[in-house]
Amino acid sequence: MTAKDDPKTDPDDFLNLAAKREEFLETFFRKGAELTDQLLQELQVFRERIATLEEENNDLRLQLASDDAIRDLLTRVKELEEERQSLRQSTTDMVGEHNNYTARFAEMERELDQMANLYVASFQLHATLDAAEVLSVIEQMLMQFIGAAEFAIFLRREHAPHPVLQPVHVFHCDHIRGATIDWNDGPIGEAAATQVNYIAAPADAQRHGLPIACIPMIFGRDAIGVIVIYKLLEQKTDFVDIDFELFKLLAQHSAAAIVGAGLLARCGNVPDSLNSFASL
Repeated sequence: MTAKDDPKTDPDDFLNLAAKREEFLETFFRKGAELTDQLLQELQVFRERIATLEEENNDLRLQLASDDAIRDLLTRVKELEEERQSLRQSTTDMVGEHNNYTARFAEMERELDQMANLYVASFQLHATLDAAEVLSVIEQMLMQFIGAAEFAIFLRREHAPHPVLQPVHVFHCDHIRGATIDWNDGPIGEAAATQVNYIAAPADAQRHGLPIACIPMIFGRDAIGVIVIYKLLEQKTDFVDIDFELFKLLAQHSAAAIVGAGLLARCGNVPDSLNSFASL
């Protein structure tokens, strides 16, 4: 039995079903297309997001590489800074050693100069056996090596009940010429009696009219006289180390030179050559 033969079947129903089917298919495909477009749009968004993430990832990689480079650079800078500090310390140490060496070298030069002065002074004192020349040598030593501007040489004279000191050579201090100083009296007499150098501050001594140095001349166990310094040259304000070494030399060698010259003068015959000693 066909649809035409079935009384319950209506042709319009078939048309409605076809229309609904077409409507359903149209709706289905439209929804599918919309869904596909939406998916494509979301896919495009995802692709753009992925591209953005890749760019950010590349930036992060570059940043990490840059950070590593910076860390390496900072580490190298720290190493270089430590090396610079070490080199600076080494340089400071070297400068200190150089300064010490320079100071020591200057000190050695001063010591050599002092030794040379002492040698020259000692040689000059014993290079003559004439009393006047010995006194002249002492004068030159006081002027050139010590810088004395006013000084005198006192010799011991036996006089009861005590020895006295009388000037035998004066330099720019004529006011004491002919004076007599008692043994153990004042700085000059005390220096002779105690055989100890008398040294005073130049300004204080001159203010009180006293000598600034009294150097006893010692021969054996006795003082034969005193070298007295009243004033220094203007460019010299006080005594220095070499002066005290020269004082020691003068205390001993000048006394020996004066005694030697005096003894030879008493003989009345000064040998003029080494051959003259053969007859002695």
